[in-house]
Amino acid sequence: MAVHVKGGIVVRITTDEGFEGIGEAGFSAEYFPTVGPIINSQLAPMLIGKDPRDIGALWQQMLDATHMWGRRGIETYAISGVDIALWDLLGKIANQPVYRLLGASKPSVRAYFAPSLKPTAEIVEECRKAVADGFTAIKLRATKELAQTVELVGSVRDAVGPKVDLMVDANMSYDRRSALRLARELEALDVAWLEEPILSRSLTQYVDDHSWLADRVSLRLAGGESLLTRFEYIDLLTRRTFDVVQPDCTSVGGISEAKRVADLASTWNLTCVPHIACSSGTGIALAAGLHLILACENAPLIEVDAYGGPGWDGLLKNPLEVRDGYVTASDAPGIGVNLSPDAYQRFAVTTA
Repeated sequence: MAVHVKGGIVVRITTDEGFEGIGEAGFSAEYFPTVGPIINSQLAPMLIGKDPRDIGALWQQMLDATHMWGRRGIETYAISGVDIALWDLLGKIANQPVYRLLGASKPSVRAYFAPSLKPTAEIVEECRKAVADGFTAIKLRATKELAQTVELVGSVRDAVGPKVDLMVDANMSYDRRSALRLARELEALDVAWLEEPILSRSLTQYVDDHSWLADRVSLRLAGGESLLTRFEYIDLLTRRTFDVVQPDCTSVGGISEAKRVADLASTWNLTCVPHIACSSGTGIALAAGLHLILACENAPLIEVDAYGGPGWDGLLKNPLEVRDGYVTASDAPGIGVNLSPDAYQRFAVTTA
């Protein structure tokens, strides 16, 4: 019997003065056998002896070192984890929360509830409870069956009423004609956005097909969660393919690069709602995403998974919580979360 658990690649950086920064690299702990060695064997030696406050210089050095085989691969996941840890470290050295160092735009942000795929009746009940708990936005996951997806969204809309924002994540499940049919059905259900509906194997296809769809519906489209570095966003932004762009701090190049993407989106009057893979089972990427969002005037929502994970089961001393539908950053230095003293004994994964 297979056992599935949430996890992540935790990055730790310590200084000779006793400060420690933590980050998270990539979408999943499954990447550890590849991302871990890149961090430990290639990036870490480059950082030893350097001033950790020079985040911009260190980021560029890491990018240049992986240029020939990175940029669009797991090397960028590795850079992302290190960058998040460096920002956490800088905040602790400066005794300031990261969102203030980035230039605070707001102290809190509205959260959206993101239930996993399961029978419709169970999702409807979870959504009812989420609204009762204070959530005012919900993102549903589509299946490959168009009619089933429309039925799910309609059932949830009937259950939660017209005032709750509904979004739909299709995870590239459709060809463009089917995506068009789905989008027109969702328009009638007052869906706030449809996320990555079209299966794409190349960046050109990704931009072209979603732009084709955007020209044919009034429904807002969202995407960009799997793009790496700001350079992959160029065509997406200049063509305004998506109304909502979704860089992920753990993969796009860390907080540094995600902020650059968000600012570029702002120049095109686009919304930025950062992707947070499975809403970060460790809680570290969730915290990094929160600080990014709080520093961006065009970022109105944060993704919160419904099912917790190690971060809420003892990995972190102070995981983030949703209260009355909002997540608020504390004034704690760095990204505001810290590993529990026994985190490594309880949660470390040993790989063969």
